[in-house]
Amino acid sequence: MRRSGFCFWGIFSVIFFLPLSTPGAEVKEVIERLPNGVINWTQGVVTARGSGAPPVGITLPSQARLMAERAAKADALRNLLEAVKGVRVDADTTVENFTTKSDRVMTRVSGIVKGATVVEKRYLSDGGVEITVAVNLTGELLAVMLQELPPLTVPLMPTPVVPAVEKKETKVSPPSPPEEKKVPPTPEVQAKVEERLDLKKLEYTGLIVDARKLGLRPALVPKILNQKGELVYSSLNLEQKELSKMGLVGYAKDVDAAAKNQRVTADPYVVPGLNISGEKKTDVVISNRDAQVVLTTAPYTGYLKNGRVMIVYD
Repeated sequence: MRRSGFCFWGIFSVIFFLPLSTPGAEVKEVIERLPNGVINWTQGVVTARGSGAPPVGITLPSQARLMAERAAKADALRNLLEAVKGVRVDADTTVENFTTKSDRVMTRVSGIVKGATVVEKRYLSDGGVEITVAVNLTGELLAVMLQELPPLTVPLMPTPVVPAVEKKETKVSPPSPPEEKKVPPTPEVQAKVEERLDLKKLEYTGLIVDARKLGLRPALVPKILNQKGELVYSSLNLEQKELSKMGLVGYAKDVDAAAKNQRVTADPYVVPGLNISGEKKTDVVISNRDAQVVLTTAPYTGYLKNGRVMIVYD
């Protein structure tokens, strides 16, 4: 797999801590604020802030500052762990569901949080310190969650049958038998044929699902379904190693921003979401016709198996 991950480009970028300090940053990015931190679904990063004050009785300024920094970082990591627990994994679970049930998972998630990167440090005039830490949603955290998710039980949508292209033969054919009178298909049959295939365009480089106004909530491992409840796109489309590295989908605030994202590259297929599904409202339903176009065209450029999928929500 070679494309961008959840649009996650590394937690060293300055943009990661803009949501905590610059309200205008939320205009273009998908931000979810939790009691203890912030999830930037566009960047694929969870951030949290902590504060620390110099202990009473310490007269040496350098020692007081160091101790305030340690207290601030410990506070930030505590907040970050709580924020990470609130991340939705799929339509039924959050990270906390797994950390509560398994001490092993709790230990692994805690270890990931302890390795978080400090992305901002502020020294206050009263001697206090504020520290912001961040951890990626992809990579190790997503890999842990994928190991804990049960196998999917939702049925797969059957792959549309693409008719073979007739090749012209140069050899002389024997005389043809008398031509039988062909009966034109009924409108119902013709409609089914048109519903089954749409081969006007085979060069789509990605998929964008416009799920605005549906109340969709982002997750690490969402699903795209057709109106029959069959899987169009899910974690089954990618190998687990690549899925954990890049994420299953990217999120954007509007279609234009999604179309410019290199995850779907130059010419994505844009479809409207019809509804949402799942207890946590993370899965999106598209029309049967759009689903058929997706599964018909995806093999030509491999955009599904390469994770070239963006979801737009508000």
